[in-house]
Amino acid sequence: MKKFILKIALFVAFIFVIDIICGHAFSYMVDHAIGGDNGRNNYICNQTEEQLLIFGSSRAIHHYNPRILTDSLGLTCYNCGQDGNGSILHYGRLLMIEERYHPQVLIYDITSGFDLLAGDNRKYLGWLKAYYDRNGIKEIFTSVDEKEQWKMLSSMYRYNSKFIQIVSDFIHPIQSLGYQGFRPLEGRMNTMKIGRTEEKATQYTFDELKLIYLKKFIDLCHKNTLLVFVVSPMWYGIPPEELYPIRNICKQEKIIFLDYSNDSKYVHNNEYFKDGAHLNAKGADEFTRDLIQGLKQLDVLN
Repeated sequence: MKKFILKIALFVAFIFVIDIICGHAFSYMVDHAIGGDNGRNNYICNQTEEQLLIFGSSRAIHHYNPRILTDSLGLTCYNCGQDGNGSILHYGRLLMIEERYHPQVLIYDITSGFDLLAGDNRKYLGWLKAYYDRNGIKEIFTSVDEKEQWKMLSSMYRYNSKFIQIVSDFIHPIQSLGYQGFRPLEGRMNTMKIGRTEEKATQYTFDELKLIYLKKFIDLCHKNTLLVFVVSPMWYGIPPEELYPIRNICKQEKIIFLDYSNDSKYVHNNEYFKDGAHLNAKGADEFTRDLIQGLKQLDVLN
């Protein structure tokens, strides 16, 4: 019996040591990633110094061209958007950015599915796991799922869904960082592949936690940074009631809100879209110019 207990103890100790070693190894690779999403995420959390930052989901990554923004506004720019993510991730990223400096302008592209509507919020923690020990990040995990604090005791758990990608981004990235974080989409809309119908939903379940983090994001910006919320174009448009919470928040907080989701210039215009939710490179450049014109007309940058 004593031998059995000893073997169990040694096995547990072995797993514990492996967990620590692997955790340090993957942490090093994340910190020194030369490309891909890990390199991009690390740059956003630890190195940005640009005056204008873009936040939001994949629609942010693909819709806002930093080169055009910089040329027109005279502000250095970086695109901090992230596929399939919204306010929960971006509040955490902004917390880390604010430790270093205060950007002059933040443009946040709202995507209702990631910023407003109810869903499984645990999936938004993935890009924050490597930074769990940074100020304020642990509280985000606890607010989403209290069990996460125990899971995060394992160093390997922090990287367990991204092992291959981390190694690839450290050694030979498959995907580049993009131009200042911007990744334009080439190609043109094929309406045969549209997955969403034209039926308009009449009821929406909004996510209180996502809205809480949108408000926290606003609070971080209020004193030092001009914040602009934007809804970029959709091929199929968006029912106005789907955006009710963000309209209400912006009205209460006196935040600029620009909605291009149903702009007739873009809706059902295949020339500007890669798919139903994303502009192609031509559409992104055109939209970026339209946004700049909208900001200049409001004279908000002065």
